[in-house]
Amino acid sequence: MKKLCSLLISICIFVTVFNRPVMAIEKDPPISISVNAQYIMMDTKPVMMDDTAYVPIRFVANALCADISWEEATRTITIIDGETTIVLNHDSDMATVNDEPHSLPTAPPVVDNRTLVPIRFIAEHMNCQVNWNANTYTVEITKEDLVVPAVSIINRGYTDDDLLLLARIVTVEAGNINFDAKIAVANVVINRKKSPEFPNTIKDVIYDKNYCIQFPPAHKTSFASKVPSKDSIIAAKMALEGTNNISACLFFNNRPFKSKAKDFYKKIDGEYFYK
Repeated sequence: MKKLCSLLISICIFVTVFNRPVMAIEKDPPISISVNAQYIMMDTKPVMMDDTAYVPIRFVANALCADISWEEATRTITIIDGETTIVLNHDSDMATVNDEPHSLPTAPPVVDNRTLVPIRFIAEHMNCQVNWNANTYTVEITKEDLVVPAVSIINRGYTDDDLLLLARIVTVEAGNINFDAKIAVANVVINRKKSPEFPNTIKDVIYDKNYCIQFPPAHKTSFASKVPSKDSIIAAKMALEGTNNISACLFFNNRPFKSKAKDFYKKIDGEYFYK
């Protein structure tokens, strides 16, 4: 009887440990900022609130060659760009532009000890054009005759074409599975790019035909015009920015690979991932 009780307890522990629900990845699209087509380095992620993008102002001001200062006593941020002076109060949803009052959607939020400001409001008052690119989750700022300082520019390690191509393959390979599985499929492509066993670009990995066609949907005539889904774009960008839920896996399939059983890593929404 004691052996039976011990066995039952062991089984219960096994079931409890190996059947715990896995926490889903939060759908948090990384927002990029570009100035004159140059991507800008920031130490705090921009956030989207009520369809308004908020960014760490110092990094954008530096990229726009504007002067910025912080006054602790009055808790105000002052941005000077030529003859334009913008003043924001840390605790107020009002700002002034050359002493004229303007209302903001909200008081500047603080994230990771950085004050974020509504970028469209700031940039447009600095004679910039501002565009929201929903395909790449990028705030695109353009300003004539501006040369972005080299210290403000970041090399992301991928291009917009890489992002959209990756999102397209995620759409066709993982369109009907959950968001975590979409991120996992995106990471298979990225892991292959990093592996010496595969080509070293996103494009060449997706169109790879060594040994056999690696991603069959990519070789259909309709693939080039396929519009990526919103979730696939978010998953692809999160993966490119470092979100990884499958470690170094290089393969996936909707059925188990008997020949790769020893390399099995995990199953996500019906897809099997292997190292």
